[in-house]
Amino acid sequence: MIVKRNMDELMDLPLENDWIAAAHVCACNPRKLPHYPVDWIPENCAHTAVASPMSDPPEIAAVSPRPYTQLNSGSVVLNPSLEILNDITTVIATSPAIATYSFPDQDLLSDYFRGRWKPLSWRYNALKTLRIIHTPLWNDDEVRCLHYILHDKPWGSPRGTGGDYEEVNGWWWDLYEELGRDMRQSDPEGWELVDANVAHL
Repeated sequence: MIVKRNMDELMDLPLENDWIAAAHVCACNPRKLPHYPVDWIPENCAHTAVASPMSDPPEIAAVSPRPYTQLNSGSVVLNPSLEILNDITTVIATSPAIATYSFPDQDLLSDYFRGRWKPLSWRYNALKTLRIIHTPLWNDDEVRCLHYILHDKPWGSPRGTGGDYEEVNGWWWDLYEELGRDMRQSDPEGWELVDANVAHL
């Protein structure tokens, strides 16, 4: 993930103490991955209902498709609570549902906070795939936090090899190169360690 714009407004987001806020999952499954839930199709995706970059995310209603009730855990706003942490830890240790989760962290949070999570705009957890799949909602200038979902991360894809994601991968590479310029001066040994874990041509 990279932060593209300030998002301090999330610090003042009104939330009940036992609620969280997050963006919806993208339930389109454009790669037709077999382990994704069968109801993950474009017409069930909450992002499909977002008409423009500044539109609010759809509310979760009793008649909403099941994927509307699922969050993506890339960016989560919460009120820290030891009581909730302990309860979630117990759920992890005892619930048979855990073994059935396709996406363990976000499935757990979606289940645990069912009916108690507030949908955030796509901008705060801008899944890289939304730029291609949901063009009506996307605007490069509105991205606050970019989430590099799926296995093909920019640090594993040298510049020029990102295909459909070359532009958004380039944002990561720009920041990486800026970091490198600083670290080569301030911490050359640390930079060698970091750079050894990044794909280069």
